[in-house]
Amino acid sequence: MSESEIVKAYYDADPALEWNRLERHYFEFEITKHYLKKYLSGKKILDIGGGPGQYSIWLAKEGFDVTLVDLSDGNIAFAKEKAEETGVNIRAVQADARDLSVLGDEIYDHVLLMGPLYHLFEEADRIRCVEEASAHLSKGGLLFASFIALHAGLNYYLSECPADIIQELTLAPEYLDHLAENKSWYGSAFTEAGFIHPDEIVPFFEACGYEKQVLFAQEGVTGVAEPEILDASEDVRALYLKLSLSLCEKPEYFAYTQHLMFIGKRSALDPE
Repeated sequence: MSESEIVKAYYDADPALEWNRLERHYFEFEITKHYLKKYLSGKKILDIGGGPGQYSIWLAKEGFDVTLVDLSDGNIAFAKEKAEETGVNIRAVQADARDLSVLGDEIYDHVLLMGPLYHLFEEADRIRCVEEASAHLSKGGLLFASFIALHAGLNYYLSECPADIIQELTLAPEYLDHLAENKSWYGSAFTEAGFIHPDEIVPFFEACGYEKQVLFAQEGVTGVAEPEILDASEDVRALYLKLSLSLCEKPEYFAYTQHLMFIGKRSALDPE
């Protein structure tokens, strides 16, 4: 099976898993929503790789006209069901992020790309993914793209199961080597996934014609201790959210997060 077929099968098998993941990871969801509220405008949003629809449905509640695209048929069916339960309208279609011909020539005010890039191992595929997103982005619109950080695997072991890192020596020993060498790593994790070094993100998008607005840590500074923080009192959680929002754009604190989001504007657009 190709990496995309493996990824599709993974998400088809249990669409509720990703839906519940965002419900468990409070800080990722709240910090990301904070930035979406800060930067989104207009009306029409394209959510590429939006999975089972957590962000799409939230955006629809906020009054946006949302189109969700995902590789997984299971995710699409799940998102439609959740939208109906919630009482909002979203358009949800199955497609590969590298080929969005299903959308025709439709243009959106902003485009979310919060998943596909870290499931594509070849740089040519990642570039193609961005090109497809760009083809549906309005002039002056923003692209919101997420990545799994290189150190996210280490943070997972530190926060969830420290002893299990021994398995890494057998299952993917090269990941630990890449950590030591500060090199992005692509391989089999929860499914086929890439873990990127933060320094590679902005140059990648600059080469794709985007100008950085912000790069931030989606979990803030909570990545290595989120379970304990979520078990604490509400005032403790509120303090860590406030602290995270004050620090999440500072590169020296990126090591505390699992995911990074780049928000960029096209720097070279055709004239009117």
